[in-house]
Amino acid sequence: MKETIEKNKVLQIIGNNIKTLRLSKGMTQEQMAEKLDHSVNFVSLIELGKSGMSVTTMLDICNILDVDVNCIFKGLLDYRIKNKDLKLIDNILSLSNSDKEIIEKLIEHLLNKNNK
Repeated sequence: MKETIEKNKVLQIIGNNIKTLRLSKGMTQEQMAEKLDHSVNFVSLIELGKSGMSVTTMLDICNILDVDVNCIFKGLLDYRIKNKDLKLIDNILSLSNSDKEIIEKLIEHLLNKNNK
């Protein structure tokens, strides 16, 4: 990153990303809390950026939401990739594993088609 981002801003971005991903999966805070074996208040504090979490909790959240860990850090990582490519990567990372397999097959098909 070009600049150091303050801790509160990092927690807010991570929390917002988790909330966005949770909502995109149609999951409530209560459901997330139950799967994490934590309180709803804990999930709320994370999503509001008022609390951090352990690495294991972060991995549990990724597994529950079926997303890559980079999705949680969206907006914080400096990929040094063109914006158009970065948007594509971010969107793919937020997909489920089964949807990623479909995208992978589509890309393979397009590459094979272009190499003929």
